[in-house]
Amino acid sequence: MTIAILIGYLIGGSLGLTATRSDKLARIWPKLVRAQILIASVVLATVAAWRLAGLDDVLWPILMVAVFAVMLLVSLATTKGEGRAGRAAMRTWATTTNTGFFVIPFAAAFGGSAAVLIAVLIDRFGAPLWAIYIALLRRDAPRPQRPSTSWIDQAPLIALGVGLLLRAVTTAPEWTSGLSLIAAPFMAATGAALFVGSVLHSSQRISPRPGIPAWAAFTFMRIALFAPIVFFAPTPAIALVAVLAGLSIPAFGPSQMSLVYGYSEPIVAASVRYSWFIGAIGLVAAYLMSH
Repeated sequence: MTIAILIGYLIGGSLGLTATRSDKLARIWPKLVRAQILIASVVLATVAAWRLAGLDDVLWPILMVAVFAVMLLVSLATTKGEGRAGRAAMRTWATTTNTGFFVIPFAAAFGGSAAVLIAVLIDRFGAPLWAIYIALLRRDAPRPQRPSTSWIDQAPLIALGVGLLLRAVTTAPEWTSGLSLIAAPFMAATGAALFVGSVLHSSQRISPRPGIPAWAAFTFMRIALFAPIVFFAPTPAIALVAVLAGLSIPAFGPSQMSLVYGYSEPIVAASVRYSWFIGAIGLVAAYLMSH
């Protein structure tokens, strides 16, 4: 599985690099970003909520999501100037864990089905918080957004609701148990392609230097908040996922949605450039924990 995921990243990154050389693809890139959001939501969010077994499945993923909520509150309190709320949301998101395209695939690779369920739940129970990000970003977006696109941008939250409704009325079929594992290489490939294509888009080629102090401060805050979760985790799977969440590669969403909404924030550029070193440490730590 690890090799399949790494191949997915390689193929996706190559496709994203190729896409930056096409003016036609550059023009439709925001539509491709939204299409990927929709597909990922249907595949992961609905199934994860549908397969919830009980309260114990929920508590630790929600605690991890609370880390990101604390970061957003701090960002809202410290961001100043025009479009404050939207820029605060982007600053938080830029230093938030990459749950969909890092934690989930490598939880699957190192921890199997037990770890991947926790990772998917973090990603999915983060949907209400991501919805707040999106609402703030859309409200203050430099590029005005059509109201009709809102339901696509909020697809993760909608899919979570559908999954919870399905759980309330019926038991998830057996075929759903391995869907997240099967989807991991595909998610890695599509996520890498859209991330690379967005980062290298002409509108996002800005200097990361002004954003380094804020990136470092918020990244340190994230790691510090996840440390006690790793220490007190009741199972190895939860501890493994918490390590991957605390020591993460850059989130792909900020670069993609910066392109869609017209933002150009140095902290996003700093995260794109420097968070890979944090993620490398996370992979080494997760590998050692699983072996």
